[in-house]
Amino acid sequence: MKFIQIIAILTFPIFVLAQKNKVQGAWRALSDFEYTLAESPDISYLMKAKENIDLAATNEETKNQVKTYSYRFRIYMHLFAENLKAEDKKLLSSINDKNERLQTAYGNVSILEFVEASKSLDNLQELDSKMIEKLSKSDANNSEEEGKLFLAVMQMQVYQSNLATGRYNSKKYDEAADFFHSLAASNTNTTGKKDTSNFYNACISAQKSKNVAKIITYNKKMIDLQIASPYNYQTIYDAFLSQNDTLNALQYLRIGRAEFSNDVYLMNRETEVFLKNGQQEKALTNLQIAIEKDPSNAQLFLVLGNVYDNLANPKGKNGKDTTKPADYDNLVAKSAQHYQKAIDLKPSNEESYFNALYNLGALYNNYGGTLYNKSMEKTTIASVAKKQKDLDLSSMEYYKKAIPFLEQALVIKPTDRAALTALRKLYLLTGNEAKGKELSDKLK
Repeated sequence: MKFIQIIAILTFPIFVLAQKNKVQGAWRALSDFEYTLAESPDISYLMKAKENIDLAATNEETKNQVKTYSYRFRIYMHLFAENLKAEDKKLLSSINDKNERLQTAYGNVSILEFVEASKSLDNLQELDSKMIEKLSKSDANNSEEEGKLFLAVMQMQVYQSNLATGRYNSKKYDEAADFFHSLAASNTNTTGKKDTSNFYNACISAQKSKNVAKIITYNKKMIDLQIASPYNYQTIYDAFLSQNDTLNALQYLRIGRAEFSNDVYLMNRETEVFLKNGQQEKALTNLQIAIEKDPSNAQLFLVLGNVYDNLANPKGKNGKDTTKPADYDNLVAKSAQHYQKAIDLKPSNEESYFNALYNLGALYNNYGGTLYNKSMEKTTIASVAKKQKDLDLSSMEYYKKAIPFLEQALVIKPTDRAALTALRKLYLLTGNEAKGKELSDKLK
């Protein structure tokens, strides 16, 4: 029994030494491979280096050593480079242009080895956070191995940039987003300056990928780094809303509005919130400012007309009409003015154009009816006949004004039931029984 214990004690140092030799063996094989690069790369050396370093990276004695991940990073960078060469070679017969061929290769090449290289660099920085900073200073005291490591880090940034563009061009937007973000982070760490351009590219790619988690993460990163534009707030607001996270959506909208008070898109999103919450006056203020900045925007006039319409014709919680406001006539006039402006500008969106025409027709129709009802309430029995005639003339003016707008609306949507019903009623009220009957038959 004692004999067995002695053997175990004697073999343990040998095992530890063997693991340390794996790191040394990886370095030797890596050096041999790099020596062959000038003429004809000998891949067998590289594969031997990979085998040794992978064993060292999983062993308790060597997995937390700087050398282990320094070598592993370089080895996997070479593995990726060889894969890229092979991918480029496959395209020789189909793509003659060298730059186009290489860009396509970046779009197609496997990124497994590149990802492993990135992980090793992360491990290296966790073990020695100052190493890359030290290497970037090109200190004369840096060893040959440290110089090789720094060149590999620089090469990685080139690969990141080309992979990001290649993946984006091949419509692999999810991967492109990650590469642009990694590139931005690397450039920021290396130069000390925030790489706004590539952080933004990451956001654009994430949006194209429709990956909501990445859209939120990468836009939030730009906001946290204080390099955001209105776009970042717009995008993160829409992303949170798509997840029904209204709380976070409104939080970022408020921050964005405070940061970029003149941005029309953010103002419009806030206006939507005001309208939804019944804060009509706040919505009006935003819309008027927006129109000053964009006076040819038909959609803004349509929305503003609708706000005035809602103020003129308030509804209770049950959806039914309530008492008209004191400035009812003025509100109706403003609503008509803005609906008309939207029609004159003719929205490019067909649905919006229909809504502008229909809403103005409905507004005139309702106003005519309201005028009649309001005046009849104050009419005495003795004068009802005369008053009736006067009111008919007054209401008829607005009924007739409503008709052409509803007719134009039906040109756009010939089967819209609400428009057909309203127009039939107006034809009958204005004495056009033939057209009234025609629409009655159509509605049947």
